[in-house]
Amino acid sequence: MAAVLISVVLSSLAALAAPMVLAAAIDHIAEGIRIAITEGVSFQVNLETMGWFITILLALYLLNFALKYLEQYLMAFIAETVCLHLRKDLSDKMSRMPLRFYDSTEKGEVLSRATNDIEKVGEVLREGVGQFITALITMIGSLVMMIYISPLFALVSIATIAISTAITMWVTKRSRKNFYHNQAALGHVNANIEEAFTGQLVIKAFSREKMAIQAFERLNEEMCEASHKSQVSMFIVSPAVRLINSLGYTAIAVLSGLSILQGNLTVGTVQAFIQYLDKAGEPLIECAFIWNMMQQALASGERFFEIMDMEEEPSEDGIQGKIQDLKGNVAFEHVRFGYGNDRILMQDVNIRLKAGDKVAIVGPTGAGKTTLVNLLMRFYDIQGGRITIDGVDIRSMRRADLRKMFGMVLQDAWLFGGTIRENIAYSKFDATEEEIIAASKAARTDHFIRTMPEGYDTVLEEEGTNLSQGQRQLLTIARVILADPALLILDEATSSVDTRTELEIQKAMDHLMKGRTSFIIAHRLSTIRDADLILVMNHGSILEQGTHQELLRKKGLYESLYHSQFAQGNI
Repeated sequence: MAAVLISVVLSSLAALAAPMVLAAAIDHIAEGIRIAITEGVSFQVNLETMGWFITILLALYLLNFALKYLEQYLMAFIAETVCLHLRKDLSDKMSRMPLRFYDSTEKGEVLSRATNDIEKVGEVLREGVGQFITALITMIGSLVMMIYISPLFALVSIATIAISTAITMWVTKRSRKNFYHNQAALGHVNANIEEAFTGQLVIKAFSREKMAIQAFERLNEEMCEASHKSQVSMFIVSPAVRLINSLGYTAIAVLSGLSILQGNLTVGTVQAFIQYLDKAGEPLIECAFIWNMMQQALASGERFFEIMDMEEEPSEDGIQGKIQDLKGNVAFEHVRFGYGNDRILMQDVNIRLKAGDKVAIVGPTGAGKTTLVNLLMRFYDIQGGRITIDGVDIRSMRRADLRKMFGMVLQDAWLFGGTIRENIAYSKFDATEEEIIAASKAARTDHFIRTMPEGYDTVLEEEGTNLSQGQRQLLTIARVILADPALLILDEATSSVDTRTELEIQKAMDHLMKGRTSFIIAHRLSTIRDADLILVMNHGSILEQGTHQELLRKKGLYESLYHSQFAQGNI
């Protein structure tokens, strides 16, 4: 930054020196004209002196050019470095955010803050900061030189600058709020586009294209209105400042003409003053424009730091708890949890599982099944009681260490843009080719992978959209098999595959779950009839627990769910 300041100061001084050199050259020529007229001789000037004037002017202009280039190069480098660190800080912050943040925040809104808002900050650094400092130095230097040339003329100029500054400050003071609303509206539009793009199949299936278009048009109009307000406040400054400057120029032109006639100032000196007046006026317009850019950057920065200031997952400094010889005994002891003190979902939940137990969690939609495993993985922290693994409270362990114990297959199969091999090996980066193929065979994916053009090197599109839903789910299962975890969580793991594939996957899962404590969330009760323990949940509470036969004999909620599926042919 010091190099930028030095280059800005030197380039500004070079620009400020040029008018005085040019004034001396003009006065030298004017003196030659005066002598020729008054003495009746031919016009002549000292060519050596004029050569020096021209040389000095060229040197000043070239120095100004070189230093301005250096300044802009350095500011571009600084801007990109700052944006790089801001994006890195945001990425680090996102990794520390609790799951509730992702549950309640639109993806497009976060993307807008990570791209558009940070880019606004970078834009000001690239185009604004150096220019703003240059404008200030030039304006102050020009005022000093104008006072040196003519205090009276300078007083008129200072009056116009003061009025222009007051107008600029008055407008920009009211513009920051508009810029904030504009960036927020842009975030909502991005979120809507992202939502409509990813949900296009559903939109078309229900013929809701018109509704989607109307929703976008409403948000687009809101953004247009917010943008209009911010732009009006931004662009009204420049015409207003130019008007005031024009009035100042007119006054100076009249006064300078009188001064030349009276012999108080020379033509060269007046020329220099006019240049300094222009140098003082133009930077003021630039400052007004840059000041508005800064208001945009401040509004964007405010949105960026809103996320940076959000509550993170609690710090894990000093947490050293570990399980040396993991067996897989799990216990929920008087667990209490809610999404806020006024939204308690679970109250006094007690579960005790032995190592290797196959535990099924069933219940109607919204019963709290997924929440239960989210608590086990510490995606959310409980508000009372404790959860232990082999007698160790999970809150005494680092989240990363805890989550390494689990393998998780979700209902939504997540794949990234990359090869099939890379997607399977995501759970174990150092996996050998033999391990990847073995996991693939166990998940019944090896056959369909080999039928693809590039086999395991086939590149998947984003989210694996060039595969069927069932194939995507099978690949995520292969990923977990490769990880070889001590505990398993299967959240509706087979809900997206057909019955035949489900049976094949079930065999692979039965083999995988041997000797491992496994939590299975399932709607198809046929898949969990052989579970060691079935937990029946509703409204966050465990209403029943036992084996399949025990629960049928109780004739409670489980028996009702089971027979309702049987009647629908889902067993």
